[in-house]
Amino acid sequence: MENKLFYRSFKTKLGRMGIVWNEKDRRVKIIEMMLVDSSLNSVKKRYPEILIGRNKIIEKTIEDIKSSLCGRSVKFNIKILELSKLSGFQKKVLIFITKIPPGQTMTYGEVARKLGFPNAARAIGQALAKNPFPIIIPCHRVVKSNKNIGGFKGGVALKKKLLIIERRASLLHPL
Repeated sequence: MENKLFYRSFKTKLGRMGIVWNEKDRRVKIIEMMLVDSSLNSVKKRYPEILIGRNKIIEKTIEDIKSSLCGRSVKFNIKILELSKLSGFQKKVLIFITKIPPGQTMTYGEVARKLGFPNAARAIGQALAKNPFPIIIPCHRVVKSNKNIGGFKGGVALKKKLLIIERRASLLHPL
């Protein structure tokens, strides 16, 4: 079966977002999630053969994203993420940060130490800057050592909003 790329744009309380995925042999793998500039024209520049699509697994993921943006606790299915094109180090970092609970943060240095790379805070930041699955893999929960917000693919303002939503929800509904 041919490997086809699909795209689905969706509206959230924080703006329009998009997901690119492939389907091959009845398996779905999310390739990228877009927080900004998720218009079909911008997506087609990067993926010229893309098709607009729908899929039950993707619809469930979209509902989970919308729920998380409303402050509900969600356990994302990371098995459907296409991690094979990432370096071993980046996979290790991204999988580790899925364990940071909503409403909590860690610094780049703390993540580096927990992973056994005590001098790799900058490398952690670079791995997170390339996270193709923001929100699903919550790189927004990692901040600078001085607790300043740090960077984010969707912009610092969006990172702040995500952290506020999660903190409020964790105060209202502690785990």
